[in-house]
Amino acid sequence: MTANPVSTMGSAVGIDGYRGGWISARLDDARITWSTATVPDIGSLLASDIVAGVDMPIGLLDIGERECDALARKALPGAASRVFTTPPRAVLELGPGAPNAEAQDLCRRLTGKGVSRQALNLAPRILALDEHLARNPDHLVAEVHPEISFAELTGRVLTSKKTTAGVGQRIAALESWLPATADALAGVPSGVPIDDALDAMAALWSAVRLRDGQARTLPTQALQAPRIVI
Repeated sequence: MTANPVSTMGSAVGIDGYRGGWISARLDDARITWSTATVPDIGSLLASDIVAGVDMPIGLLDIGERECDALARKALPGAASRVFTTPPRAVLELGPGAPNAEAQDLCRRLTGKGVSRQALNLAPRILALDEHLARNPDHLVAEVHPEISFAELTGRVLTSKKTTAGVGQRIAALESWLPATADALAGVPSGVPIDDALDAMAALWSAVRLRDGQARTLPTQALQAPRIVI
């Protein structure tokens, strides 16, 4: 399914989490502007006139597993481990400090499976975004997955972003879309790892596609969250 165009004009932003909070890459007239925010302040990077792609789950279930997570793993043959399963809301609300046994037991009762430490550690970010969207339903924010965005952009699954080769592949992929990528990366705020900045730009790529009606979704028939926009 190709998403309907939101607008062929206006700003788009890609947002990724990093150890200090959030990093965003905003595109205005072929120019990238970088911003950061703390985890609770995700709303400072969003607005009703911006189409945003965020590398974080949107659309939480009370029970069961999200179909888009399973489809995302299938979209990355040989690299399915790069996609974590989003647990139900009640598990996330336990938070990263919850006793492991309690979190595992609750998740198994709700999904039949345990929960990863990565998912629990991301709980504050997932819930902060969820709360912001509940308060601001006019904000157009789509869930994206940079690994899938890069695979769509290049036609293949790239080498791990934690390697020099993987970083180079991602820069080359983005330059094929935005020739000023190298200049943009020179302006990344201090303290933000290069792989997180690249993920924010991949999220931006998908946000622009959504804005212009070129994006597709996982699952293809989904009009609302939970879905991943590519």
